[in-house]
Amino acid sequence: MSKAIQDNDLLYNALSPLVQFGCRCHYNSFVVRGKENLPKDGAYIIAPCHQQALMEPLAVLCFAPKPPVFLARADIFKKPVFRTILTFLKIMPVYRIRDGKDQLGHNQEIFDRCRDVLLDGFPLCLMAEGRHNNRHHLLPMGKGMFRIAGETQLALGDYPLYIVPTGIDFDDYERPYSNLVVNIGKPIPVQPFMEKYREDEPVALNEMRDALREALSPLMHDVRDEEHYDEIMALCKSLNPEYRRREGLRNAAWNRFVMRQKITADYEKGVKVAGYGSKAKPAPWRPLLGVLLVGGIFAAAVFVPVVRWILLFCLVCYPLPFIPTHLIMKKKVADPQFRSSVNFGVRFLLSIVYAIVIGIVMACCGGAWMSNVANLGGWWGLLALLWVPIAARLTAPAVNLLRFFFMREYNK
Repeated sequence: MSKAIQDNDLLYNALSPLVQFGCRCHYNSFVVRGKENLPKDGAYIIAPCHQQALMEPLAVLCFAPKPPVFLARADIFKKPVFRTILTFLKIMPVYRIRDGKDQLGHNQEIFDRCRDVLLDGFPLCLMAEGRHNNRHHLLPMGKGMFRIAGETQLALGDYPLYIVPTGIDFDDYERPYSNLVVNIGKPIPVQPFMEKYREDEPVALNEMRDALREALSPLMHDVRDEEHYDEIMALCKSLNPEYRRREGLRNAAWNRFVMRQKITADYEKGVKVAGYGSKAKPAPWRPLLGVLLVGGIFAAAVFVPVVRWILLFCLVCYPLPFIPTHLIMKKKVADPQFRSSVNFGVRFLLSIVYAIVIGIVMACCGGAWMSNVANLGGWWGLLALLWVPIAARLTAPAVNLLRFFFMREYNK
């Protein structure tokens, strides 16, 4: 009997915390609200909005109490090596009409496996819109998720099944060390739809879809006015500091998200928001203080050997923050919805490879190179290896501090 995708896997369990750590290091702030809404009395489907290729599944992986199983478009499973990797990551294919009508029949097998995942008590994650969209806008939803929900609830009987609406918001889609907000809403029970499901399945599926749309939209930054989307986003960027100031809110990821929602709602209701405030400018002292701070560190490195060697050790052991990989992705990856995902993957793998290499190099010659600080010999290799995850975690706050001093748009 073949192993089910939701079954325990030791290698997956070992790597999952590492991936979650890397995901959190990719953002300056990783905020999760509403985790208490995840059902404890039944099975559930996590239904996030979808604006990036890989980043929403990674966000779900970081807050789900059990390893979730995902669905992804079938065309990326065509090559055997990709199919093996994706299956290991607990991702199953789902077929669309563009894959060919003859392929749609395979979905019933996938739906059966999804039902088994839920029956075994593992969360199933299906992107609500079924496709990604690099705009803060909720797209139309398909019926696949709700068909799985109906079939599973029939199999579960009186045991409850829920759909959990989950809003996910990115401060910036492509730049690393931005902010991520996860907003988990109240679960939608499937049982109330089952009487209609038995009588008229298509109507019941539409009702479930409408219920999820109504629940999900307030949990995300849903700009419904597509005609004026760019104008609304520009206002969200320029007026956010003023809105926060009027509400007495500090500059935090959650507060910026809530104010973007408020600005958008005001605009779409016809409230005159264009008159609010003016574009925020950095205080004149900030760039000067930033120059003095950075200059002081480098001056200390020049005149104090211990500071110089420690600074060099830090830079040598983790140089990735100084490599503008997001700008490289902008040129090399045509689809903007994949850039952040590819950027994360490249930085994550480079960090692991670099940690191993720098650990070996420092173990072999670190003692001689760092002899002016301490004679640790081969222990420098272990120190270098341990420094990589520490530096990865400290990088986002450090980059954000530099943005505070030097970037005009820090407070947007």
